Parts: sequence; structure tokens; C-alpha cells
Amino acid sequence: MRAARSLSVAVAGLFVGHLLVYRLIAPNAIQRAVLLASTGHAYLPPAVAGGAALAGIGAIASFLLAFRRGRAAIRGRSPLLWALVLPAVAQAGAFVVLEVAERLLSGVPLGGLFLILPVGIALQLAVGALGGLLLFGIDLAGEGAGQLGVRGRPAATPPRTTAVVPAPEAPAVAPRVEAFGIRGPPRAA
Repeated sequence: MRAARSLSVAVAGLFVGHLLVYRLIAPNAIQRAVLLASTGHAYLPPAVAGGAALAGIGAIASFLLAFRRGRAAIRGRSPLLWALVLPAVAQAGAFVVLEVAERLLSGVPLGGLFLILPVGIALQLAVGALGGLLLFGIDLAGEGAGQLGVRGRPAATPPRTTAVVPAPEAPAVAPRVEAFGIRGPPRAA
């Protein structure tokens, strides 16, 4: 489940990073529009919106699951390094695959990728790590909020019981001891 949340944020970051790469490669809006249209990127604006929605769902799920973990006092958060690496690597790998697929489907030669891939991979790694950091923070906040709810509850009081105190026993009557433990004659009643 944790990997699915990270990948949902990576999908959003992939499309946002995609837009940023083309802004860096072609800063002029007209050049960028021509480049995007000629390389099969017409899907990009709706994909950014869909990716943002997916990332929002992943963030909400992350918070709620971490909240539940915090309420149950279960430790289960991913290490920070893993939270940064998974979306960053997934995003950079997906960027390469997506760029090659876009060029093949639109009939554009792959030679143009030599300019885009180095910038794109570096940017996707940075955006992916940032998305992972954001998701890690949301997870941490959810767990903390869940723990606050547990600490804020009053402690359960044990049920009241009436203690049964045994009645004191009557002191035992010591046998009458005569001189040197010798018994005397019977007494009259």
C-alpha cells in the first residue's frame, strides 16, 4: 500500500516535471507549443490534472492510514531515504519510457532525446524526491495526529469493586497452664 501511495505521487510529479522540462528546453511559449505538438504531447494538460487528482487521493490515503497507525500505536513508517528514492527513481524511469513512446507514436526521430533526457531525468529525480518528502511529511503528520487522539483520551479507570475484608478472628483461648504444665483436677462447672 505504501508503494502505491508513493507511485500515485510519482505519476503527478511525472507530468508536472514533464511540463517543467519543456519550459526549460523551450522557454519561448510559441516554440514550446510547436515542440509539444510535434512530439505527441497533446495529452499533457489533462494528464497533469488527472495526476494531481491521483496525488491528492494518495496524500489523503497516506494521512488516514498513518492516523490509524498512530491511534493503534503501531510503528510502520518508511525510512526517509526510501520515501525519497522510490518516487524519484520511478518518476525518472517513467519519464524515459514516456518520452521514447511519445516519439515513436508521433513518428519523430529519437535523436532529439539526447537534449531532453539529461535535463528531464535530473529534473524528474528532483521533483520525485520532493514529492516523496511531501508524502513523508503527510504520513508523519497523520501518525502524530493519531497519537494525539490516543494521548488526549482519559485513561480508563478500573471498575469499582467492593473489597471483602474478612472479619477478624476471635483470639484463640490459650489452654490454662498450671505449674510446670501439670494438669490439675477437673473443675466443677
